[in-house]
Amino acid sequence: MRNHFINYTTVGVFVAAMIVALLWALAQISGRTGPTDSYAIVMDAVTDIDYGTLVRYEGYKIGQVEHIIPEWVDGKYRFRVIVTVDKDWKFPSDSIARISASSFLAAKTVEVFGGNSPQLVAAGGEIRGGPPADAFSLMAQVAGQIGDLSETSLKPLIQDVDNIIKRIGNNTDENLEELFKSLQAIANDVQGKTPKITNDISTFTTQMNATLLQADKFLDEQNLQSVRTILANTEKATKDASVAAAEVKSLGQKLEKLADQVSDMIGDNRKNVDKSLANLEYILRSVSQNIDSITRNIDGTARNMSEFSRLIRQNPGLLLNGGPPAADQGLTPASSAEQ
Repeated sequence: MRNHFINYTTVGVFVAAMIVALLWALAQISGRTGPTDSYAIVMDAVTDIDYGTLVRYEGYKIGQVEHIIPEWVDGKYRFRVIVTVDKDWKFPSDSIARISASSFLAAKTVEVFGGNSPQLVAAGGEIRGGPPADAFSLMAQVAGQIGDLSETSLKPLIQDVDNIIKRIGNNTDENLEELFKSLQAIANDVQGKTPKITNDISTFTTQMNATLLQADKFLDEQNLQSVRTILANTEKATKDASVAAAEVKSLGQKLEKLADQVSDMIGDNRKNVDKSLANLEYILRSVSQNIDSITRNIDGTARNMSEFSRLIRQNPGLLLNGGPPAADQGLTPASSAEQ
């Protein structure tokens, strides 16, 4: 009888210990091992984040994303990301939360960069959101800005010049005064849009500098050579963009000079002017027909790069064998002879 009592006691203790271990494992898996505080982060985009996405403060894990609430504000959607973090964690009021990735193959996280303000965000308050801090998001933004620039500035400019050339070719004498006015309007329009183009390029440069600072913190020695190559390509693209901005700015000045030169050219050399205008009309028409294809190729390249990054994060084995890893076949039963 005594032996039965000892056996039942042992079994009961073992079962109780397993229940405690199960509860501890569930608490670890859920990520809620203690009291937490809730905060809100308002972002323009929530690419690749969802419930359970890690929230880190300067690289240290402090919580996770609970849910995302879309809000219609000022004619567009913004997203309120509700996060829970360790209780009594302190956020300076000028802290910024961004969607980030510690490396090219890592999953996205919500990274909070601490500020220097002595004032703190109260529990349940709102942490200021910022643009994504990874290179692929920046590339997509740049492709979109180039497409907008093509639609709002370059194509209307080419169309206006093409219309002016047609008017000159049909009746040079009757439309000469209108030509001068149109050229002056185009020059003023280009000169007025130049600060916006320069500001967009400056914003892109600032965002790229922030990305490089984060890459310096998170990239290891194994990826250092790849980062150097990316930085070199980025620096070249920035220089090319600065040269393009300077050329667009100088275009307005050239158009003003063109108005004075056209008057003399038409008076002394009308036949040659008509022939040159016909050639210029053909060139501008060709550029106008191909600008959509150029913009579409840039946008497609950015999407392909984003898809490539997603596939590599899901399955890093693609870099080595070009396909998904083989399924686990399990253990092979031992033969009767081996037994």
